[in-house]
Amino acid sequence: MKSLAQLKAESKIETLLRKREKADDERVFSQIAKEREELEARKRARTPSVRTMASFIAGERSKQKNFKAMQVRLKKQRDDLPNDGILLVLRIHVSVHAANPVKKALATLRLKNRYAAVLVKISPEVYKLLQIVEPFIIYGKPTQQIVDKLVRKRGKVVRNGIEMELKDNNWVEEALENFGMLCIDDLVYELANGTENFDKAALFLSPFKLNLPQKKFKKTPFSKGGDYGFREDINLIVESMI
Repeated sequence: MKSLAQLKAESKIETLLRKREKADDERVFSQIAKEREELEARKRARTPSVRTMASFIAGERSKQKNFKAMQVRLKKQRDDLPNDGILLVLRIHVSVHAANPVKKALATLRLKNRYAAVLVKISPEVYKLLQIVEPFIIYGKPTQQIVDKLVRKRGKVVRNGIEMELKDNNWVEEALENFGMLCIDDLVYELANGTENFDKAALFLSPFKLNLPQKKFKKTPFSKGGDYGFREDINLIVESMI
């Protein structure tokens, strides 16, 4: 016959075992619940947001309005713009409800993101693109100093599928030796002077990614007290964002 002490000891062991089993069950249930929550979160993330009818209609109206405004811009003839050299173009607004031709023109100019900047050579074709996207950009004549600063501080190139800062003269030589460019200085010269090798030099670089502006850009033309369009002060604006 077991003593009282033995019975108490066995009772304690049984109690501990039950507590341990209960704790194990709680951990299992907790883990299952956590996994279910994560699964539901992933499902919600994959489910596209449902636009309300009012939101859809507003978006379509905005696109139509944007398209009509673009057609009006294209009919205008301007004789107050530079007719040779290069331009510095900076995207300042998003284009969620822009007309499709506007989005395509922004992509052609390589301005897919806000606060991206590119250098382009003046031509009738370029001016047509700028007219199409004008409410989303500012542009103007850059100085050699600002081109130099952009290339050295914001210049990036794609190597082996990875975008990297341009810090090595050898990269320029490898890609552009056949066009007389052996170093970053040569690259800056070709870009700033709009030479016959300008397009090769410009496409060698990724679009410049600039910092946020000191103040928000207005969605009205510069000629009416806003911001977008041709700007004589393009160099000051861009320098503040490098």
